[in-house]
Amino acid sequence: MSKKVIPVIVCLVVLLGISSARTNAGQDTGNLVFNHNHTFTEVVAYLNDVVRDHSNIARLHVIGKSYLGNDLLVLEITNEKTGKGMDKPGFWFDGNLHASEVMGAEVCLHTIQTLINGYGVIPEITDLIDTRTIYIMPKLNPDGSDHYLTRPDSMRSSVRPHDQDGDGAKDEDPGEDLNGDGYITQMRVRDPEGRMRTDKKDPRLLVRKEDGEKGDWTVYSEGIDNDSDGRYNEDGVGGLDINRNWPSRWQQEWIQRGSGLYPLSEPETRAVAEFLFAHRNVTGIVNHHMSGNFLYRPPTNRRFDPISGEEIPLPPEDEAIFQQFGRKYTEIINNQPVRTVVGRGAPPRLGAIWGVMIGWGYEHYGVPSWVPEMGSLAPFCDADNDGRASQEEMMKWNDEELGGKIFIDWKPFDHPQLGKVEIGGFVNKIYNSSTKSYTNLMCFPGEIFNDFLEKHTWWNLYLVAQSPLIHIKDFAAESHGSGFYKLTLKVENRGFLPTNVTQQALLNETAQTVKAELTLDGLEIVMGKPMISLGHIPGGDIYTSEWMVKKTGRTPSVSVRVISQKGGTASHTLYLK
Repeated sequence: MSKKVIPVIVCLVVLLGISSARTNAGQDTGNLVFNHNHTFTEVVAYLNDVVRDHSNIARLHVIGKSYLGNDLLVLEITNEKTGKGMDKPGFWFDGNLHASEVMGAEVCLHTIQTLINGYGVIPEITDLIDTRTIYIMPKLNPDGSDHYLTRPDSMRSSVRPHDQDGDGAKDEDPGEDLNGDGYITQMRVRDPEGRMRTDKKDPRLLVRKEDGEKGDWTVYSEGIDNDSDGRYNEDGVGGLDINRNWPSRWQQEWIQRGSGLYPLSEPETRAVAEFLFAHRNVTGIVNHHMSGNFLYRPPTNRRFDPISGEEIPLPPEDEAIFQQFGRKYTEIINNQPVRTVVGRGAPPRLGAIWGVMIGWGYEHYGVPSWVPEMGSLAPFCDADNDGRASQEEMMKWNDEELGGKIFIDWKPFDHPQLGKVEIGGFVNKIYNSSTKSYTNLMCFPGEIFNDFLEKHTWWNLYLVAQSPLIHIKDFAAESHGSGFYKLTLKVENRGFLPTNVTQQALLNETAQTVKAELTLDGLEIVMGKPMISLGHIPGGDIYTSEWMVKKTGRTPSVSVRVISQKGGTASHTLYLK
């Protein structure tokens, strides 16, 4: 692969603040204000406004229906005057695959806003939209997202009823807001044998007791033991994990809890897979998640040869791509690390987690795929700069800056099963009465969160700019007398990635070679063929091909069309004398 480096656009994104710029006079799409987590209804309204006011570069696809019947929406951004979307290198972004990981939807929305407001204003973004196609799905899981944002309980993924505790019943033991304060927090019960004790510095806080200490409390999640199994809230709404439902290394429920009946059994995963297979121009996938401030990359499991059974590494060319793009993430986003998820879980031969989207995106679909695990509370309240938010730091933030919004003081409650309890503790989301929805604490509005959105948008646009990009550098005819001409075609890959994108795609035998096709008028080919394969072109490289043709008409002309599944399409016409 060529070492050519494509200039990165994104310093302009941050420095010029284009998320608040206007694209063209008369276009009145309201700029989203990132002061709360947007519900699916708000997202649908915004996407429709974008398409209405920016129909020159935006169109909306309904790619299927969710489990509850919501439209699964993908926004396509490209300038079709410079070519059809499918004839350009594409890139895929999504958010909110996991219900409570709502930050991903906000990054997708911020990326959309940056693109549409930058078009015609920032040359680099204008060039991206003219030469590439960006597919963005802010709410891959609209059902789960809205459940999390509009109800006090939490959930991980799909709302489809699921037996999380293995007792044969589905969703039979959810959390309950017993005291009616709009939150599901914790219940503490006096217990000298309990694992928790009162913090000596702040009696509102609970800490785990040390060896030899007496306990003060046993702690439960707020709710009732509905199925009388001695556990609380262990089988809430849903539980099937649509990030364990992808075909690559999928495993049954006894190995991977929440994987579903079979790969792509869920309408959301199937719709996305079918869309991507119908849009083979996509050169990369970013599946935004929300946990811990780091970047996941493949492999998501240890890799074994299906015939020999021997463990195999990633191809070195692909490893180099993951390392280079990962270093850019670390550089842009606060030195956050890049990780694989190999090495945890049992049995070890099967790896760590199974059936995940980015594993499928790389191993089956054949493109670099990523999970930014975005967000932690540390940037908001990490006073000692140790990279984490302690209870004490969170309480100081609560008391001094938030007016007590993120901690519910302990209050007595008569529990029907436990007797005298106290209900309270930290919350992970705040209810906003004006929007009638919750906002996750890691999306707390202000300078820190805005910086976070801008930097992740920066990295997203960097990735788009690295795709292969086919360009006809030269197409010329040289007369050899007696009506004979030599045609010379020079095709350049102006992108960073090769036109096959990954070696994995070659191993899968899914990477189509670049083709060049001639259309002649008043000419006939005497050497060569009307359509030839140019093979795969590394980033920054040039491929040269030649033909001999003979004049048969008065005003001869020849057109060439160069077609690359991942690198786009280019054409040029010559008129010969």
